[in-house]
Amino acid sequence: MFAKRNSATLAIILVVLLGVGGFWYFKDANKLVAAIKEQTVLQKELAKSQEEIKRLTAVETVHERMSNQWKDSPKRIFSANEPSFTLAYLNKLLSTNNLNIYYDFVLNSKTEKDDLTRFTYTLNGEGQYDAVNELIWHLTYDPILYQIKSIKIRGGARDETFRKFTMKVEGYTVNTRAESDQDVEIEFPRAGAGGYVHQHDIFRPKFTRRVVEKKVTRTPSLPPKKPGEIDLSKASLKAVTPNSIFIAEAGNPVKQLKTGDRVYLGKLVRIDQSRNQAEFVLTKFGKQERVTLKISGQN
Repeated sequence: MFAKRNSATLAIILVVLLGVGGFWYFKDANKLVAAIKEQTVLQKELAKSQEEIKRLTAVETVHERMSNQWKDSPKRIFSANEPSFTLAYLNKLLSTNNLNIYYDFVLNSKTEKDDLTRFTYTLNGEGQYDAVNELIWHLTYDPILYQIKSIKIRGGARDETFRKFTMKVEGYTVNTRAESDQDVEIEFPRAGAGGYVHQHDIFRPKFTRRVVEKKVTRTPSLPPKKPGEIDLSKASLKAVTPNSIFIAEAGNPVKQLKTGDRVYLGKLVRIDQSRNQAEFVLTKFGKQERVTLKISGQN
C-alpha cells in the first residue's frame, strides 16, 4: 500500500517536471524562431544599406570628377541673372581693354531646357575696325561661353576709321548654382602676350598699286627622253646577275642592262649582286649625281 502511494507520488512529480520542461522548451524555441526572423530582416536591411553606400560612393566620385573638369575647362557656364550679367560683362570687357565701341543691346529670345537656359542677343554697334576685331576675339577666347552666330560689318558714318557692325550672340546660364561658382576666380586674357593680334582693316587696301615690270625667267628644262631609255624615277629593279640587271619602267616590259648601258640622263656604272643593287650616274643641268636602285622590299 505504502509502495503504491510512493509510486503515484513519483509519477505526479515526473508529470509536473515534464510539463515545466516542455513549457520552457517551447518558450525557448519561440524565442529562437523570433531571433532567426529578426536576423533575416536585419541582413536584408544591411544589404540595402550597403547598396546605398555603394551608390553614394559612385555619386561622390562622379561629382568630384565633374567638379575638376569644370574647374579645368577653358569655357564655363555660370548661374547668373540674364541679360544683366551679359550686359555687365560686355561693359567690363570694353572698359578693361579700352575698346572704343558704341553699341545697342537687344535680348531676342530666352529658351529653358532642363537646367540650362539659352539666350540670344543682338549687338548693333559702331567702333574702330581693330576694336571690333578684338571684341570678337574676346568673345571667342574668354573663359565664359558665348557663341557668335553671325556678324555683319560695313562702313561707319562717324568717320572713315569706324565700322558699323551687327552681331548675333548666343549665351548660356545654368538654373542651379554650382558649389564651385563661389570659389573660382576667372582671369580674362588681355591683348598681346599671345592674345589678340592687330588685324588689317579689310576695308582699306593693304598695298598701293604700282606698275611692276615682270622679268621673264626661263626655267631650264631637261632634254627629251630617247626611245628605249629607262627613266629611273619611274623604274624598279627586278633582278640582279653578276653581269647584268633586269629593270622595268612602270607600264613597260622588263629590260636587261649591262654596265655602261645608257639610261635617261645617264648610264649604269656598277652592279652589286651581293646587295641586289645597281648604281647609276645621272647628269642634270651640268651636275652629276649617283642613284642607287635596290630590288623592291630589300634594305
